[in-house]
Amino acid sequence: MRDLSGELPGNLSRQAADDLSRILRRSAREFGVTIARQSRARLLAVLRAIEAGTVIGHRRHDVQPRRPTVFFNETPWVICFHPGTRRVYRILHGAQDFPALFGDLDPGAGTRGDTS
Repeated sequence: MRDLSGELPGNLSRQAADDLSRILRRSAREFGVTIARQSRARLLAVLRAIEAGTVIGHRRHDVQPRRPTVFFNETPWVICFHPGTRRVYRILHGAQDFPALFGDLDPGAGTRGDTS
């Protein structure tokens, strides 16, 4: 697949851009270039809508991020972003362990995961 750098919205963190690249490479490898292009179109449309402020995420009660974070489901992915600045922190597969990635609500459970 060709490089996406010129097409990326300006609200992506480095980690989110890396997540997107990894998703698209894996999609092309496992499902073919046509599916990867469809996935790219879907994700870029949602990322641009987040940037424009037309997508509103939801909070998750099973995680306690270090910074303000809302989540938007674009199945099978979950896009994690700041509700005020609309900066996208991560693009993750929905089957991942979000409490482990973003920190546990139990203060005795140890340190929180990094979301940068």
